[in-house]
Amino acid sequence: LAQHEMAGAGVLGGAGGKKKKKKDDGGAKKNLKPGDLPPRRGRAWNPGAGPRPDKDKEGGGGGGGEGERLSNIWFEASAALALPTSIAKSAKELPQREMDAKEEVARKALEERVATHEKQASRSGSADSKWLKLVRTSGTAADKIAAATVLAQEDPVANMKSLESLLALLEKARVKGGKRGAVQAVAALQELFRDALLPPNRKLKYFSEQPLEKSGAGPLERKRLLYWYIEDMIKRAYTRFVNALDALSRDPLEVLKEKSVKAAYDMLKCRPEQERGLLNILVNKLGDPHRRTASNAAHLLLELVSKDHPAMKRVVAREVETFCFRRGVGLKAQYYAAVLLNQFPLNHTSEGEKLAAQLVEFYFSVFQMLHKRSKEEAENGGAAADGDDAKGSKDKKQRWRDGAKKG
Repeated sequence: LAQHEMAGAGVLGGAGGKKKKKKDDGGAKKNLKPGDLPPRRGRAWNPGAGPRPDKDKEGGGGGGGEGERLSNIWFEASAALALPTSIAKSAKELPQREMDAKEEVARKALEERVATHEKQASRSGSADSKWLKLVRTSGTAADKIAAATVLAQEDPVANMKSLESLLALLEKARVKGGKRGAVQAVAALQELFRDALLPPNRKLKYFSEQPLEKSGAGPLERKRLLYWYIEDMIKRAYTRFVNALDALSRDPLEVLKEKSVKAAYDMLKCRPEQERGLLNILVNKLGDPHRRTASNAAHLLLELVSKDHPAMKRVVAREVETFCFRRGVGLKAQYYAAVLLNQFPLNHTSEGEKLAAQLVEFYFSVFQMLHKRSKEEAENGGAAADGDDAKGSKDKKQRWRDGAKKG
Protein backbone atom coordinates (compact mmCIF):
# COMPACT_ATOMS: atom_id res chain seq x y z
CA LEU A 1 0.00 0.00 0.00
CA ALA A 2 2.84 2.36 0.85
CA GLN A 3 4.48 1.60 -2.45
CA HIS A 4 1.18 2.22 -4.22
CA GLU A 5 0.76 5.58 -2.46
CA MET A 6 4.30 6.60 -3.38
CA ALA A 7 3.69 5.67 -6.98
CA GLY A 8 0.39 7.54 -6.94
CA ALA A 9 2.06 10.59 -5.47
CA GLY A 10 4.53 10.53 -8.28
CA VAL A 11 1.81 10.29 -10.88
CA LEU A 12 -0.32 13.02 -9.30
CA GLY A 13 2.46 15.57 -9.40
CA GLY A 14 4.88 14.62 -6.66
CA ALA A 15 8.64 14.58 -6.91
CA GLY A 16 8.68 11.37 -8.86
CA GLY A 17 6.37 12.57 -11.65
CA LYS A 18 7.51 13.95 -15.00
CA LYS A 19 6.88 17.59 -15.61
CA LYS A 20 5.31 18.52 -18.86
CA LYS A 21 7.50 20.84 -20.94
CA LYS A 22 5.86 24.07 -21.80
CA LYS A 23 6.25 25.26 -25.32
CA ASP A 24 8.63 28.14 -25.37
CA ASP A 25 7.59 30.56 -28.05
CA GLY A 26 10.92 32.31 -27.76
CA GLY A 27 9.23 35.67 -28.04
CA ALA A 28 7.13 36.93 -30.87
CA LYS A 29 8.93 37.79 -34.03
CA LYS A 30 9.67 41.44 -34.26
CA ASN A 31 7.90 43.20 -37.05
CA LEU A 32 9.98 45.17 -39.48
CA LYS A 33 9.90 48.92 -39.04
CA PRO A 34 8.51 51.09 -41.82
CA GLY A 35 11.11 51.45 -44.52
CA ASP A 36 13.05 48.33 -43.48
CA LEU A 37 13.98 45.76 -46.09
CA PRO A 38 13.84 42.02 -45.41
CA PRO A 39 17.20 40.49 -44.44
CA ARG A 40 19.23 38.99 -47.25
CA ARG A 41 20.10 35.34 -47.02
CA GLY A 42 23.83 34.95 -47.57
CA ARG A 43 25.66 32.00 -48.99
CA ALA A 44 27.87 29.58 -47.06
CA TRP A 45 31.05 31.09 -45.64
CA ASN A 46 34.33 30.20 -47.33
CA PRO A 47 36.86 29.24 -44.61
CA GLY A 48 39.74 30.13 -46.91
CA ALA A 49 38.79 33.80 -46.71
CA GLY A 50 39.68 33.97 -43.00
CA PRO A 51 37.59 34.20 -39.82
CA ARG A 52 33.87 34.54 -40.26
CA PRO A 53 32.56 38.05 -39.49
CA ASP A 54 30.17 38.34 -36.54
CA LYS A 55 26.52 38.33 -37.50
CA ASP A 56 25.74 40.78 -34.72
CA LYS A 57 27.94 43.46 -36.21
CA GLU A 58 26.17 46.45 -37.54
CA GLY A 59 25.88 46.38 -41.32
CA GLY A 60 27.27 49.09 -43.49
CA GLY A 61 24.38 49.84 -45.78
CA GLY A 62 22.61 52.31 -43.54
CA GLY A 63 25.02 54.52 -41.74
CA GLY A 64 25.04 58.24 -41.93
CA GLY A 65 24.00 58.72 -38.32
CA GLU A 66 20.41 59.64 -39.14
CA GLY A 67 18.72 56.75 -37.36
CA GLU A 68 17.35 55.11 -40.48
CA ARG A 69 17.93 51.39 -40.98
CA LEU A 70 18.61 50.38 -44.56
CA SER A 71 19.78 47.28 -46.36
CA ASN A 72 23.45 46.29 -46.28
CA ILE A 73 23.29 46.01 -50.07
CA TRP A 74 24.00 49.51 -51.28
CA PHE A 75 21.81 49.48 -54.41
CA GLU A 76 18.83 48.18 -52.43
CA ALA A 77 19.33 50.94 -49.88
CA SER A 78 19.64 53.46 -52.69
CA ALA A 79 16.43 52.16 -54.26
CA ALA A 80 14.65 52.62 -50.93
CA LEU A 81 15.71 56.28 -50.98
CA ALA A 82 14.94 56.83 -54.66
CA LEU A 83 12.76 59.74 -55.71
CA PRO A 84 9.46 59.15 -57.51
CA THR A 85 9.87 58.85 -61.26
CA SER A 86 7.80 61.95 -62.00
CA ILE A 87 9.97 64.09 -59.72
CA ALA A 88 13.23 62.63 -61.02
CA LYS A 89 12.28 63.28 -64.65
CA SER A 90 11.37 66.89 -63.93
CA ALA A 91 14.82 67.64 -62.50
CA LYS A 92 16.96 70.08 -64.46
CA GLU A 93 20.72 70.12 -64.77
CA LEU A 94 22.43 72.12 -62.05
CA PRO A 95 25.23 74.62 -62.58
CA GLN A 96 28.68 73.24 -61.89
CA ARG A 97 29.03 75.24 -58.68
CA GLU A 98 25.87 73.82 -57.11
CA MET A 99 26.77 70.34 -58.32
CA ASP A 100 30.16 70.59 -56.63
CA ALA A 101 28.50 71.73 -53.40
CA LYS A 102 26.22 68.67 -53.33
CA GLU A 103 29.15 66.42 -54.13
CA GLU A 104 31.03 67.91 -51.18
CA VAL A 105 28.08 67.11 -48.91
CA ALA A 106 28.14 63.51 -50.12
CA ARG A 107 31.90 63.27 -49.63
CA LYS A 108 31.66 64.49 -46.04
CA ALA A 109 28.85 62.02 -45.34
CA LEU A 110 31.05 59.22 -46.64
CA GLU A 111 33.99 60.33 -44.49
CA GLU A 112 31.76 60.31 -41.41
CA ARG A 113 30.45 56.86 -42.32
CA VAL A 114 33.99 55.51 -42.69
CA ALA A 115 35.09 57.07 -39.39
CA THR A 116 32.10 55.55 -37.58
CA HIS A 117 32.84 52.13 -39.03
CA GLU A 118 36.51 52.29 -38.04
CA LYS A 119 35.63 53.30 -34.46
CA GLN A 120 33.24 50.39 -34.14
CA ALA A 121 35.85 47.99 -35.50
CA SER A 122 38.53 49.25 -33.09
CA ARG A 123 36.22 49.08 -30.08
CA SER A 124 35.07 45.56 -30.80
CA GLY A 125 38.58 44.09 -30.52
CA SER A 126 37.35 40.81 -32.00
CA ALA A 127 39.58 38.20 -33.57
CA ASP A 128 38.15 39.07 -36.96
CA SER A 129 39.20 42.72 -36.73
CA LYS A 130 42.67 41.80 -35.49
CA TRP A 131 43.14 39.25 -38.27
CA LEU A 132 42.01 41.65 -40.97
CA LYS A 133 44.21 44.44 -39.63
CA LEU A 134 47.25 42.17 -39.45
CA VAL A 135 46.73 40.69 -42.91
CA ARG A 136 46.23 44.05 -44.60
CA THR A 137 49.59 45.31 -43.33
CA SER A 138 51.88 42.28 -43.28
CA GLY A 139 50.16 39.45 -45.14
CA THR A 140 50.96 37.86 -48.46
CA ALA A 141 49.36 39.05 -51.68
CA ALA A 142 46.76 36.29 -51.50
CA ASP A 143 45.93 37.20 -47.88
CA LYS A 144 45.60 40.89 -48.75
CA ILE A 145 43.23 40.03 -51.59
CA ALA A 146 41.13 37.83 -49.29
CA ALA A 147 41.00 40.49 -46.56
CA ALA A 148 40.05 43.27 -48.96
CA THR A 149 37.33 41.09 -50.47
CA VAL A 150 35.87 40.27 -47.05
CA LEU A 151 35.78 43.93 -46.02
CA ALA A 152 34.23 45.09 -49.28
CA GLN A 153 31.53 42.41 -49.09
CA GLU A 154 30.80 43.10 -45.43
CA ASP A 155 30.30 46.86 -45.83
CA PRO A 156 30.83 48.28 -49.33
CA VAL A 157 29.96 51.84 -48.32
CA ALA A 158 32.56 52.07 -45.55
CA ASN A 159 35.22 50.00 -47.31
CA MET A 160 35.62 51.59 -50.72
CA LYS A 161 39.35 51.76 -49.91
CA SER A 162 39.43 47.95 -50.03
CA LEU A 163 38.01 48.01 -53.55
CA GLU A 164 40.59 50.62 -54.49
CA SER A 165 43.40 48.46 -53.09
CA LEU A 166 42.22 45.45 -55.12
CA LEU A 167 42.19 47.48 -58.32
CA ALA A 168 45.62 48.93 -57.55
CA LEU A 169 46.98 45.45 -56.90
CA LEU A 170 45.59 44.19 -60.21
CA GLU A 171 47.03 47.09 -62.19
CA LYS A 172 50.38 46.80 -60.44
CA ALA A 173 50.58 43.05 -61.05
CA ARG A 174 49.71 43.58 -64.71
CA VAL A 175 52.45 46.18 -65.24
CA LYS A 176 55.25 44.99 -62.95
CA GLY A 177 54.81 41.25 -63.13
CA GLY A 178 53.26 39.01 -60.51
CA LYS A 179 50.98 37.15 -62.89
CA ARG A 180 49.69 34.86 -60.15
CA GLY A 181 48.56 37.86 -58.14
CA ALA A 182 46.83 39.24 -61.22
CA VAL A 183 44.86 36.01 -61.68
CA GLN A 184 43.78 36.04 -58.03
CA ALA A 185 42.82 39.72 -58.17
CA VAL A 186 40.73 39.16 -61.32
CA ALA A 187 38.83 36.33 -59.63
CA ALA A 188 38.23 38.37 -56.46
CA LEU A 189 37.07 41.50 -58.31
CA GLN A 190 34.89 39.47 -60.64
CA GLU A 191 33.07 37.90 -57.70
CA LEU A 192 32.89 41.18 -55.81
CA PHE A 193 31.37 43.18 -58.66
CA ARG A 194 29.02 40.41 -59.72
CA ASP A 195 27.68 39.40 -56.29
CA ALA A 196 27.90 42.55 -54.17
CA LEU A 197 28.44 45.79 -56.07
CA LEU A 198 26.61 45.80 -59.40
CA PRO A 199 22.80 45.87 -59.55
CA PRO A 200 21.45 43.01 -61.67
CA ASN A 201 18.79 44.92 -63.61
CA ARG A 202 20.12 48.39 -64.43
CA LYS A 203 23.22 50.32 -65.40
CA LEU A 204 25.04 52.63 -63.04
CA LYS A 205 24.99 56.41 -63.27
CA TYR A 206 27.58 59.06 -62.61
CA PHE A 207 26.90 61.55 -59.85
CA SER A 208 26.28 64.30 -62.40
CA GLU A 209 23.60 62.17 -64.11
CA GLN A 210 21.45 61.95 -60.99
CA PRO A 211 18.45 64.30 -60.44
CA LEU A 212 20.51 66.56 -58.18
CA GLU A 213 18.11 69.48 -58.45
CA LYS A 214 15.39 67.42 -56.73
CA SER A 215 17.64 65.67 -54.21
CA GLY A 216 15.86 67.44 -51.35
CA ALA A 217 12.36 66.58 -52.58
CA GLY A 218 12.13 63.73 -50.06
CA PRO A 219 13.49 63.05 -46.58
CA LEU A 220 17.07 61.92 -45.91
CA GLU A 221 18.66 64.03 -48.63
CA ARG A 222 22.12 63.55 -47.16
CA LYS A 223 21.88 59.77 -47.37
CA ARG A 224 20.50 59.98 -50.88
CA LEU A 225 23.49 62.06 -51.97
CA LEU A 226 25.79 59.60 -50.21
CA TYR A 227 24.48 56.64 -52.19
CA TRP A 228 24.59 58.56 -55.46
CA TYR A 229 28.22 59.34 -54.70
CA ILE A 230 28.93 55.67 -53.91
CA GLU A 231 27.30 54.68 -57.22
CA ASP A 232 29.61 57.08 -59.05
CA MET A 233 32.66 55.58 -57.33
CA ILE A 234 31.61 52.01 -58.15
CA LYS A 235 30.96 52.91 -61.79
CA ARG A 236 34.44 54.43 -62.14
CA ALA A 237 36.01 51.46 -60.36
CA TYR A 238 34.25 48.99 -62.65
CA THR A 239 35.44 50.92 -65.70
CA ARG A 240 39.00 50.49 -64.42
CA PHE A 241 38.38 46.78 -63.97
CA VAL A 242 37.10 46.38 -67.54
CA ASN A 243 40.10 48.31 -68.88
CA ALA A 244 42.40 46.01 -66.90
CA LEU A 245 40.66 42.96 -68.38
CA ASP A 246 41.15 44.42 -71.85
CA ALA A 247 44.87 44.85 -71.21
CA LEU A 248 45.21 41.36 -69.73
CA SER A 249 43.46 39.85 -72.75
CA ARG A 250 46.43 41.01 -74.85
CA ASP A 251 49.05 39.62 -72.46
CA PRO A 252 51.43 37.08 -74.01
CA LEU A 253 50.77 34.65 -71.14
CA GLU A 254 47.99 32.29 -72.16
CA VAL A 255 46.56 31.78 -68.67
CA LEU A 256 46.00 35.52 -68.26
CA LYS A 257 44.31 35.81 -71.63
CA GLU A 258 42.04 32.89 -70.86
CA LYS A 259 41.18 34.21 -67.39
CA SER A 260 40.39 37.72 -68.63
CA VAL A 261 38.24 36.49 -71.53
CA LYS A 262 36.22 34.21 -69.26
CA ALA A 263 35.78 37.01 -66.72
CA ALA A 264 34.59 39.37 -69.46
CA TYR A 265 32.08 36.80 -70.67
CA ASP A 266 30.80 36.13 -67.15
CA MET A 267 30.30 39.82 -66.39
CA LEU A 268 28.66 40.44 -69.76
CA LYS A 269 26.30 37.54 -69.14
CA CYS A 270 25.33 38.53 -65.58
CA ARG A 271 25.34 42.34 -65.44
CA PRO A 272 24.35 45.06 -67.93
CA GLU A 273 27.10 47.51 -66.93
CA GLN A 274 29.87 48.18 -69.50
CA GLU A 275 28.37 45.85 -72.11
CA ARG A 276 30.15 47.46 -75.05
CA GLY A 277 33.60 47.30 -73.47
CA LEU A 278 33.18 43.67 -72.44
CA LEU A 279 31.81 42.71 -75.85
CA ASN A 280 34.79 44.34 -77.55
CA ILE A 281 37.15 42.20 -75.47
CA LEU A 282 35.48 39.02 -76.72
CA VAL A 283 35.21 40.15 -80.34
CA ASN A 284 38.83 41.30 -80.51
CA LYS A 285 39.97 37.85 -79.42
CA LEU A 286 38.71 36.47 -82.74
CA GLY A 287 41.95 37.85 -84.16
CA ASP A 288 44.22 36.28 -81.55
CA PRO A 289 47.23 34.53 -83.11
CA HIS A 290 46.64 31.44 -80.96
CA ARG A 291 43.99 29.21 -82.45
CA ARG A 292 42.70 28.02 -79.07
CA THR A 293 42.06 31.55 -77.79
CA ALA A 294 40.29 32.65 -80.98
CA SER A 295 38.16 29.51 -81.04
CA ASN A 296 37.26 29.95 -77.38
CA ALA A 297 36.18 33.56 -77.98
CA ALA A 298 33.95 32.46 -80.87
CA HIS A 299 32.41 29.76 -78.67
CA LEU A 300 31.66 32.21 -75.85
CA LEU A 301 30.06 34.69 -78.24
CA LEU A 302 27.88 31.95 -79.67
CA GLU A 303 26.85 30.90 -76.15
CA LEU A 304 25.99 34.51 -75.38
CA VAL A 305 23.56 34.93 -78.28
CA SER A 306 22.19 31.38 -78.21
CA LYS A 307 21.48 30.87 -74.50
CA ASP A 308 22.25 33.88 -72.32
CA HIS A 309 21.04 36.94 -74.26
CA PRO A 310 19.28 36.08 -77.55
CA ALA A 311 18.15 39.70 -77.86
CA MET A 312 21.78 40.75 -78.39
CA LYS A 313 22.18 38.88 -81.70
CA ARG A 314 22.08 41.96 -83.91
CA VAL A 315 24.34 43.94 -81.58
CA VAL A 316 26.94 41.16 -81.51
CA ALA A 317 26.65 40.66 -85.28
CA ARG A 318 27.27 44.37 -85.85
CA GLU A 319 30.36 44.33 -83.64
CA VAL A 320 31.72 41.24 -85.40
CA GLU A 321 31.16 42.85 -88.80
CA THR A 322 32.96 46.02 -87.71
CA PHE A 323 35.86 43.91 -86.50
CA CYS A 324 35.97 41.89 -89.72
CA PHE A 325 36.35 44.96 -91.96
CA ARG A 326 38.83 46.70 -89.69
CA ARG A 327 42.17 47.56 -91.24
CA GLY A 328 44.92 45.09 -90.41
CA VAL A 329 42.64 42.14 -89.60
CA GLY A 330 44.04 38.94 -91.09
CA LEU A 331 42.32 36.35 -93.21
CA LYS A 332 42.20 33.85 -90.35
CA ALA A 333 40.35 36.32 -88.11
CA GLN A 334 37.87 37.04 -90.90
CA TYR A 335 37.36 33.31 -91.29
CA TYR A 336 36.53 32.93 -87.58
CA ALA A 337 34.15 35.90 -87.81
CA ALA A 338 32.33 34.47 -90.84
CA VAL A 339 32.03 31.02 -89.27
CA LEU A 340 30.68 32.54 -86.06
CA LEU A 341 28.00 34.59 -87.82
CA ASN A 342 27.06 31.57 -89.92
CA GLN A 343 26.11 29.72 -86.70
CA PHE A 344 23.80 32.42 -85.34
CA PRO A 345 20.33 30.91 -84.76
CA LEU A 346 17.58 32.59 -86.80
CA ASN A 347 13.80 32.68 -86.35
CA HIS A 348 10.71 33.94 -88.17
CA THR A 349 10.17 37.04 -86.03
CA SER A 350 10.74 40.56 -87.30
CA GLU A 351 14.08 40.70 -85.50
CA GLY A 352 15.07 37.38 -87.03
CA GLU A 353 14.29 38.67 -90.52
CA LYS A 354 16.33 41.81 -89.91
CA LEU A 355 19.24 39.72 -88.66
CA ALA A 356 19.05 37.44 -91.72
CA ALA A 357 19.12 40.44 -94.07
CA GLN A 358 22.04 41.88 -92.13
CA LEU A 359 23.99 38.61 -92.42
CA VAL A 360 23.33 38.26 -96.16
CA GLU A 361 24.62 41.78 -96.70
CA PHE A 362 27.70 40.92 -94.65
CA TYR A 363 28.42 37.79 -96.71
CA PHE A 364 28.24 39.71 -99.99
CA SER A 365 30.55 42.37 -98.56
CA VAL A 366 33.04 39.68 -97.56
CA PHE A 367 32.90 38.12 -101.03
CA GLN A 368 33.54 41.50 -102.65
CA MET A 369 36.44 42.21 -100.31
CA LEU A 370 38.06 38.82 -100.96
CA HIS A 371 37.58 39.14 -104.71
CA LYS A 372 39.18 42.58 -104.69
CA ARG A 373 42.08 41.33 -102.61
CA SER A 374 42.72 38.32 -104.87
CA LYS A 375 42.54 40.55 -107.96
CA GLU A 376 45.11 42.96 -106.53
CA GLU A 377 47.40 40.09 -105.59
CA ALA A 378 47.11 38.65 -109.10
CA GLU A 379 48.01 42.00 -110.69
CA ASN A 380 50.81 43.05 -108.34
CA GLY A 381 52.19 39.81 -107.03
CA GLY A 382 53.18 37.89 -110.16
CA ALA A 383 56.89 37.98 -109.46
CA ALA A 384 56.36 37.14 -105.84
CA ALA A 385 54.17 34.24 -106.83
CA ASP A 386 56.88 32.91 -109.18
CA GLY A 387 59.39 33.15 -106.36
CA ASP A 388 57.06 31.29 -104.04
CA ASP A 389 56.56 28.55 -106.66
CA ALA A 390 60.31 28.13 -107.07
CA LYS A 391 60.74 27.94 -103.33
CA GLY A 392 57.91 25.44 -103.09
CA SER A 393 59.48 23.18 -105.74
CA LYS A 394 62.79 23.33 -103.88
CA ASP A 395 61.06 22.32 -100.65
CA LYS A 396 59.38 19.45 -102.46
CA LYS A 397 62.75 18.23 -103.75
CA GLN A 398 64.19 18.44 -100.28
CA ARG A 399 61.30 16.46 -98.85
CA TRP A 400 61.63 13.90 -101.66
CA ARG A 401 65.32 13.56 -100.96
CA ASP A 402 64.66 13.12 -97.28
CA GLY A 403 62.10 10.48 -98.10
CA ALA A 404 64.52 8.76 -100.47
CA LYS A 405 67.19 8.67 -97.80
CA LYS A 406 64.77 7.21 -95.31
CA GLY A 407 63.62 4.66 -97.83
